[in-house]
Amino acid sequence: MKLIYAYLIIFLAFISCYDDKGNYDYTSLNSVTIEPFSFGSISYGDTLQYSPELTFSGDTTSSNFDFEWTLFGTKKFKSRDLFYITDTIGSGIIILHITDKKTGAIYSQHTILTTKSPYETDGFVILSRGAGNESILSYLRQSYNSNYNATETNYYTYKDFYNVYEEINKESLGQEPVRIMQHFHESDYNHNSETGSFWILQGGNNSLDVSGISFEKDVLLKDQFLDGVPAGFEPFDIVDMTWSTFVIGKDGKMYSRKKNSEFLFNSGYFLSEPVTFEENGTTHEVNGLGVIHHRYTAGSYTLLYEKNLHRFLLIMDSDQQVAGKVTAPFVPHDAYESSDVARIDNLGDMKMIHCGAYKWDNYPDAIRFHAILQDPEGIFYSYDFGLNSTKYGDEPAISTIKQQVLPEATQQVLSNIIGNGKNIFNTGYTDASAWGIKQLLGYVLITHNNELWLLNRTTGTIILYDTFEADITSIDTEIYNAWVAGIGLANGKFYVEEVSAPAYTNEVPHRMFSFEKKFGEEIISVRFKNGSTWM
Repeated sequence: MKLIYAYLIIFLAFISCYDDKGNYDYTSLNSVTIEPFSFGSISYGDTLQYSPELTFSGDTTSSNFDFEWTLFGTKKFKSRDLFYITDTIGSGIIILHITDKKTGAIYSQHTILTTKSPYETDGFVILSRGAGNESILSYLRQSYNSNYNATETNYYTYKDFYNVYEEINKESLGQEPVRIMQHFHESDYNHNSETGSFWILQGGNNSLDVSGISFEKDVLLKDQFLDGVPAGFEPFDIVDMTWSTFVIGKDGKMYSRKKNSEFLFNSGYFLSEPVTFEENGTTHEVNGLGVIHHRYTAGSYTLLYEKNLHRFLLIMDSDQQVAGKVTAPFVPHDAYESSDVARIDNLGDMKMIHCGAYKWDNYPDAIRFHAILQDPEGIFYSYDFGLNSTKYGDEPAISTIKQQVLPEATQQVLSNIIGNGKNIFNTGYTDASAWGIKQLLGYVLITHNNELWLLNRTTGTIILYDTFEADITSIDTEIYNAWVAGIGLANGKFYVEEVSAPAYTNEVPHRMFSFEKKFGEEIISVRFKNGSTWM
């Protein structure tokens, strides 16, 4: 041990006496900091442009480095800024490598990019009629406008895909367009959530279902009947829920199917016998022309105003066992606000003008409904009631039924426009108390030929909201919290309107977007394509 210490002392003495006469060049190391970046998802065919935010040390500049972008593991671009026209559908990693030319040091930053079908994102789907009465299906893809100005109505931009069905399927869609309706399926670990498909109703037994992702044809409606399409059937409307589907003819007859699986868009077959409702030993054939479309998952049912029975009924859909059953909702004795309110099971001498659903966030109501009624003297009333959710086994029950005479000025307007020309009604699926991008408004849109009127559900007042160059043929407000409306016209033109509290008070313009292009000779039906659920 003493010998080891002796050698160590000699070694330390040696190096302490060493005279270092070397000539060293101490050059500061170049460095760069890359700020994190994120792109989210974009559509196939779109251009991705990005200039990274870089911070260099000292007087170092970009010229000291080599740049390389790597996309999806294979695509490489040797430039400081990224310019990429998306030609891949899927998800992958984008990596930026920056290499110091002198030292070889590498700096990097990465993110995940998802590219989707150009038709998969939100937007309006438009069914129109061509010059030869042919059906034309088009799509307007909606995107957030990064240059949005809060004092204007340019929150979104739109790109049109005219006649998208024929472009994708290389065949004509059909003749005599009637209606489009979006539907969905449930999702689990084995069945991914998908953008909802679209039923295209048209004449000649050529109604069909198309993919909401690709617009490719899926199935024909006529092939979904167990014993063939009933004689004389002409499609008018369709209700497609989790467990059941109802197709409605122009004569009001309803035909139902119970699905084999909630995880498929289409399963099971329609029966050829019309849907019936039984009460007190009497069987009634149900008239489906008064079906009230709303967001089905909120309550797991569809409300129906049965025109022949002059009452409200429910089409149940909470599980496979009860799916398709038509029943009368329970009405507690204290549900009516007063004794002179019209009855849910018999509206008496009141005439139904319109009924629509709107959002309600307070338990126990899953949905609230707003109707316009008219008495034999011609007086108009607002009629409002709630309905609970049956999704978890509860029995359907009506609550808080209110009826109120509308203001005198509203009476005069409604008397002039209802029944005197073309009327379309659309109840905005929101309430003024709900949260949204804009301050929201509870409303009912009413058309009179080329005029668009707005009835404020809270105050009962009505205003002329906009006037167009042709008759209004279709309206859809099924977009987020109903602060945007798609308006289709008889001349093939399409408009997007803002229907918010600021627009109502003229703080911003009403029109958000208009198209010079015509979508055929006449727009027949408009639906907003939104996500992968009924919401």
